[in-house]
Amino acid sequence: MLVEQRDFTLLGKVQRHAHISVIPTGKLRVNILEDNAEQEAEFSQVWFSKTGTKTLLVCRDESKVNWQLDLRNQDAKELEHLIESAQEDYEILMRDL
Repeated sequence: MLVEQRDFTLLGKVQRHAHISVIPTGKLRVNILEDNAEQEAEFSQVWFSKTGTKTLLVCRDESKVNWQLDLRNQDAKELEHLIESAQEDYEILMRDL
């Protein structure tokens, strides 16, 4: 089980870059490089909403949005795959213990 890390260019008027770590124990860590701001979320708090050529990555608690990022559809698809893979790897590890 390894932490997968990717760098993505965010969509928007101001070009910003996100360094995203997918942690197999069920966490997503996002660091916006230009702001030096770090956010963290449980996989269960993260959802993707595709609209046209972009996908909104949203972290929310019950009724409150904590943070959100605009990603290219292809980047969001890759990130979603990394999260699913990390969840599967973690489940396999827990079964084997």
